Amino acid sequence: MTIPDGLTTANTCNGKNTSPAISWQNVPPGTAELAIFAMSVKPVDGKLYFDWALAGVDPNLSELKPGEVPNGAVLGRNGAGQNGYSLCPAGSAAETYIFSVYALPDSLSAKPGFDPLALRKQATRASEEVGLAAATFQG
Repeated sequence: MTIPDGLTTANTCNGKNTSPAISWQNVPPGTAELAIFAMSVKPVDGKLYFDWALAGVDPNLSELKPGEVPNGAVLGRNGAGQNGYSLCPAGSAAETYIFSVYALPDSLSAKPGFDPLALRKQATRASEEVGLAAATFQG
């Protein structure tokens, strides 16, 4: 998995707050759907903080353009309690985020506004195939 352009101000709430372009390859045959998560590496109040959660992504895709939510995909709640992407780094210090793509053998049938922590736990149990990328916003 790669984030070809990295994270820029356009990907934060100080800019357009659009998800970055991401790409992946080698989706295993028989994959029913992909699930994508973005999380800050720094916990908030001792908990994982999800900046983006997307399920039901067509396994025939190999990339998303900036801000793209593909047809049939479902957005989960982010750490701010909203459905969708939102990356708001605190202060001007550099902050690192982990992006992951799970190849799922069966559909998880996520509904809009799903709990990203619960779905990530399901995805982790269901899949042995995950792509990871780290990206740092320099502030």
